[in-house]
Amino acid sequence: MRLHRFFTPEPIGNRSELTIESRELVDQLRRVFRLKAGDEIVLFDGSGSDYKGAIARFDGADRVVLEHLTPSPSRYMPIRQVSLYTAVVKKDNFETIVEKATELGVTDIVPVLADRSEKKSLNMERLRKIAVEASEQSGRGNVPNIWPIEKLAAIVGRLSSHEHFTLEKSHFTKVKFEPAGGEPFLALAFHTEGELLARSHLGISRCNLAVFIGPEGGWSPDELALFHKAGISVYCLGPQVLRAETAAIAALTMAVFGS
Repeated sequence: MRLHRFFTPEPIGNRSELTIESRELVDQLRRVFRLKAGDEIVLFDGSGSDYKGAIARFDGADRVVLEHLTPSPSRYMPIRQVSLYTAVVKKDNFETIVEKATELGVTDIVPVLADRSEKKSLNMERLRKIAVEASEQSGRGNVPNIWPIEKLAAIVGRLSSHEHFTLEKSHFTKVKFEPAGGEPFLALAFHTEGELLARSHLGISRCNLAVFIGPEGGWSPDELALFHKAGISVYCLGPQVLRAETAAIAALTMAVFGS
């Protein structure tokens, strides 16, 4: 029987016993999955390892103690930075993008306030929860970073300076940019009027990637000009007009698995 798998932001390391203080996790274990002392679960902490352990006891409504923790490699751990810059779209559609991008191995998801974005805000905590759940389900060993909404010009400016994300503190609370250090880097934008994407366009195998997906209606002429000025190639996925969430899944599949 497949064991239930849960994320904890607390590093586990070599401990054989772990106490987790989380009302949400305790509620999941007790009320949703109806687990009890002696039942086994799997934890992961973003380090690339899964830890199988047994529930020793519940301490009240917000503490659970696990014992006999045994590490093993996670099923999948991203080996390069894949940043998805996707325009803000309707709530359900954006949540689908976050879920599927997480499953595909994206390391950073940046909502972009595009010229044609009809929606201007997102529930960031809900998006982070969706990313956690998708990581739990897919077997990946970490959780992607969900960053605050930004304007396209600011993002392209940083990429043109060869800067990238690093995490300053847990819970994705602060953004820090650092030089990429000369690592291979490829940026791709997608629009219906771009050149058809082929494997030969994907550049250096396993290089870091930045993928730009526009809103319903596509990138505006000014935004396309911004890409061209920054040297970011613009491609299409075919003659059909795709919804934003479909384009994100298709583009990431080609970029991640085709390069």
